[in-house]
Amino acid sequence: MLVGYFISWWLMVTLGYHPQMAPEKPTNIILVIGDGMGLAHISLTEYLHKPPSPIARMEAIGLQKTHSIDNLETDSGAAGTAMSSGVKTFNAAIGMGPDSLPVQTIMELASQRGMKTGFVVTSSVVHATPACFYAHVNSRGSYEEIAKQLVYSGIDVFVGGGEKYFRNRNSDRIDLIGGLKNENFEVIHFTDPPGKFKLDKISKEKKIACFTAFEDPPRATNDRKYFTDMAIAAKEALEKRSDKGYLLMVEGSQIDWASHANDQEWLALEMQDMYDMLEALMKNIGPDENTLLIVTADHETGYISLKGKKSPRIEFNSKVHSSQMVPVFAKGPGAEEFLGIYENTAIFDKMKYLLNLN
Repeated sequence: MLVGYFISWWLMVTLGYHPQMAPEKPTNIILVIGDGMGLAHISLTEYLHKPPSPIARMEAIGLQKTHSIDNLETDSGAAGTAMSSGVKTFNAAIGMGPDSLPVQTIMELASQRGMKTGFVVTSSVVHATPACFYAHVNSRGSYEEIAKQLVYSGIDVFVGGGEKYFRNRNSDRIDLIGGLKNENFEVIHFTDPPGKFKLDKISKEKKIACFTAFEDPPRATNDRKYFTDMAIAAKEALEKRSDKGYLLMVEGSQIDWASHANDQEWLALEMQDMYDMLEALMKNIGPDENTLLIVTADHETGYISLKGKKSPRIEFNSKVHSSQMVPVFAKGPGAEEFLGIYENTAIFDKMKYLLNLN
């Protein structure tokens, strides 16, 4: 018996074995999603961006499989639901399982535990990806129903376009702007003067609904400038309101739209906007040991590849989504959880575990 113990001890010492330590866990998570952003999209921007890029400074890199339950080529609804709720579902579903029953989202779980939640997007706030974090409908096109659900979702801060779905409704005559105010939201309209967009001036007792456009926000090529400032402002607004941590989702929505359009200039500027936002966000986070930053995509769009000898040139090979895996980058406490190859549903599982939402 003693010989066996001695041999075990000797092996541990000589082989450098150390018992596996439990991973550090964050208090806050910021999940950044580049809609349609595949590896070639990132490669393009890496060639154009002055090093070291924000992506290159991430600590862990993994790959996620994006397919929906019945289709190798997912859409943002199925992919967003997988990441937000940990369930593979059918294309176009928003927060619904394959049986068309609602599934609980990571933001709903976080809210129930007293955390603060929010999102910033360059699409409308009722578009597929953000909707997957708070709404439950069978069709991603049910914008007016999604808007109604956002009002009563428990989300604390949101920024993006789509005010029309709250104000000029076709399905009913409900005044959802009034509904937001009744739910203790400070509402900022896209027509308000720039001074109204200072989120730090709003009482921490209020929730924040910040509309950046009546319909979809403009392209980066058309002088859209709010992404970086609002990502940081939303983060700081959640920090100010929370004593139990926060969960923030930030989406570069129009990377996908530019890829669908096979528009190289538009795509390059959307990716640069994403990198600029990440640079500023990482600087703002600084040495914070409580915040985990995750950067990924819901799927790849355009089957794109790069060509050129001295400068990169995009070659689009389709106008639809691909079935390629997409990268996952992480930095901060718990980043090592995102190493390896896994299903997109694991993004939810890992966040749930790290935030102790089990």
